[in-house]
Parts: sequence; structure tokens; C-alpha cells
Amino acid sequence: MFVDTGYLVALLNRRDDLHGRARKLAESFAKEDRHLLTTDAILVELGNFFARSALRALAVASIQRLRNAPGWTIEHITPQRLTRAIARYAAHPDKHWSLTDCASMDVMLEHRATEVATPDHHFAQAGFHVLMRSPSP
Repeated sequence: MFVDTGYLVALLNRRDDLHGRARKLAESFAKEDRHLLTTDAILVELGNFFARSALRALAVASIQRLRNAPGWTIEHITPQRLTRAIARYAAHPDKHWSLTDCASMDVMLEHRATEVATPDHHFAQAGFHVLMRSPSP
């Protein structure tokens, strides 16, 4: 199970429209003892998202906790992985995938992960099963 920034943001921010959905997923992951996978780039994005927020300290504590949590694998963005992510990014100029998304997709393929905790439809475009949907306007 890959964990993307959107899920983590929703989980930490009680005012996020997807907070309830993220909490239900977190409870489900805990109950099922799911192994969770992410990248250090996702943790960087999480910190960046809350850089100017009252939730900055919560983000720092969460990042530190996740880095040492059992049941989590946090893959590094190695030079080789970055090269593959850049190649994916360049190969899909018709998509609005971020470079972080492309690195995440590389990690998912490496680990044979098919599901991703995120509201980001870019992962669905790439053929992955997205577990969160943005609320309708």
C-alpha cells in the first residue's frame, strides 16, 4: 500500500475535506496490519505543505514518527530512481504528473504496489487503484 502526500495532509488536518476518509483508511490499515510504503520525497512534500501552517509542529512530529514506525518502508530517491522518474516525467508531457508522482510510481512498480492512499487522480491515470476520492463540489 503506497501512501501519498494527499492522504497524509488529510490525516493531519482536521479541516481537510478528506480528513474523515483518511481517518477511516488509517483505522482500516491498523486493523488489517497493512504494510505501508512511501518515499522521502513524500515526507519532504508533507513538510513543505505545512511550512506556513499552525500544523507545522504536528507535521514535523509525524515525519519523525513515520521514519521510525514499524510496518512502514520509506524508500529513498536515489540517483537511479530520480533518473527513472525524470524519464517517466519526460515521456508523459500530456499528463500533469509531478516529478514526485513519477518517483512514487517507480517505487510502486518496484514493490508491486497497486493501491495508493491518495485523492490524486494522476495515479489512476497511471493504472493504480486510488483509495480516496475528492469530494464533489
